[in-house]
Amino acid sequence: METINNAVRLLAKRPSILILTILTSIVLCVIENLLMTLFYGMTMFKTGSPFDDYVNLVQFVIDTALVPQTAVKIIIALVVLVVAVALVFGLLLSGYFNILTNAVQGKPKKPGSEFLAGVKKYFFRMVSVNLWVLSSIILFVIYVAIAAVPAAIFIDNALNGEINAVAGVLLFVVTIIVLFFSFAFFRQYITFWYPSAIVNNKNHFKIAKNVSDKYFWPLLSRYIIFDIILVLFDAIYVIANFSMANAQVVSGFTSNVLLIVNIVFKTIFIAVTVCFVFTSFHNLRQKSIQNVQI
Repeated sequence: METINNAVRLLAKRPSILILTILTSIVLCVIENLLMTLFYGMTMFKTGSPFDDYVNLVQFVIDTALVPQTAVKIIIALVVLVVAVALVFGLLLSGYFNILTNAVQGKPKKPGSEFLAGVKKYFFRMVSVNLWVLSSIILFVIYVAIAAVPAAIFIDNALNGEINAVAGVLLFVVTIIVLFFSFAFFRQYITFWYPSAIVNNKNHFKIAKNVSDKYFWPLLSRYIIFDIILVLFDAIYVIANFSMANAQVVSGFTSNVLLIVNIVFKTIFIAVTVCFVFTSFHNLRQKSIQNVQI
């Protein structure tokens, strides 16, 4: 409840924070809707085990990427995409995070645009952080995709009775635990990097990492709550869409209503999450400084 109250307080101080949040939510929800439609279409023709399909998909991607000409095209496409996204979000986040940081620090609103002031001051820094973050995300996704292959193979074989089911389940559980904590550290470093980059002129990643490491477990418990809320909502949203599609009761009206509900939820969720990240970093950073002084 404290997290929600704090987000409401920050949004009341700077209502403009919601503008980018709404735009981000609309883009994410439209992409999510398209992916869900594609996935539903694929399930209509799926015949094999999902674990077997996953292994085949990863193998197909790897085989495709190993072709020199294709690999070059993929690398060029990724570089262009990463640079383009880094520039666009460098423009948006530099102004957006400047407004949010001023609200977190309790600074009174000054004459002029806080957004433009943030763009002038932090644009190049945000572009730099974005380039590192996007590159790290790509590498992390590759790591997760490959690391999950052995577990998928074992689970598939266990379901088919080809190996001991206990061994398959054990490997699956170990893989999930390793990937979970890998994701937990990765997410906390990345999310704290942005507020750190706004308030620190140098060593912002090192400072973000130190704060995250020092308060890892309290932060993890809060992040897990966000995860549970998001997973529950998305599960209900996907089930509702798939159920109506299977019952053939989907119409333009119901689809639009579900999309609007998703956008409203994601707007609130992203706003509360971002406010939590910036407030937590500010408070924990101040706490660390005070402990050092003591």
